Amino acid sequence: MKSVIKIGTRASQLAIKQAELAKEAIQSVLDTEIEIVTITTKGDKILHKTLDKIGGKGLFVKEIEKALLEGTIDIAVHSMKDMPEDMPEGLTLGAVLKRENPMDAIVCKKALTWKTLPKGAKVGTGSLRRKVQLLSIRPDLNVVPIRGNIMTRLDRLEQDLDAVVLAVAGLIRNGQHQRISYIFKLDEMIPAACQGILALQIRKKDIFLKEVMKKILDEDAYYCQKAERAFLTEIGADCHAPAGALAEIKEKKLFMTALFYTDRLLQTQASADVTQAEALGKKLAKDIKKQMDMQWVKY
Repeated sequence: MKSVIKIGTRASQLAIKQAELAKEAIQSVLDTEIEIVTITTKGDKILHKTLDKIGGKGLFVKEIEKALLEGTIDIAVHSMKDMPEDMPEGLTLGAVLKRENPMDAIVCKKALTWKTLPKGAKVGTGSLRRKVQLLSIRPDLNVVPIRGNIMTRLDRLEQDLDAVVLAVAGLIRNGQHQRISYIFKLDEMIPAACQGILALQIRKKDIFLKEVMKKILDEDAYYCQKAERAFLTEIGADCHAPAGALAEIKEKKLFMTALFYTDRLLQTQASADVTQAEALGKKLAKDIKKQMDMQWVKY
């Protein structure tokens, strides 16, 4: 058994909170010292450009994965929605933890609510997926791009923005859930694939930690992320193309809704047994591809 287990994470307040959740989960099954190591990633350093202009969400994980490969840390904790599908050789997904609320929320400045946001109100988001869905509900809003951690974005409400759209999970984990003005329903805004899920990444050869990970893995979150990531892979989505997916388990069955945007919103939904998670994700991607083909034929 390792005398000290080192968990690597981004240096933001939210990332550290998430690493603490991973630490608690591991300590519930293992009595050993655990240290949290913070790593500043390229995605954290470049805040003046949108993610699609600097290489995508993978910029939040590369330096952490490098530390894991080099042995500086033993476990990497990521927001699973930031993880590219392809992992570096030598690394593997160890476990996923119980999913937090996966939906998106809007936080408004004082004296305003979602219902009272005036025409032309400035709403900040760094997500194309959120932008196109928000404008489908309220085309009168002025949606502006923003970057930075949760507190940096919330601080903009004291400056130039009337509202910001953020993940409910991040607001809860950062202790800011009381500021939520409105949580979007699934028929209003489909969340990012794997939103609310924490991924624990380890080295493939670390047999000891593989066994530890088996004990803390949340099966529901595991099947949901398999379906959602299969959708992204099949559809070929990255940060340049707004895509959303949410799988939910009800009575041992997987129900999934997915979205893709071209010049209009394309949506589909289906269900399957949990053991068919990947097949379900691929099916929804193929359904949307058919809609895209029909769209081009039409024009």
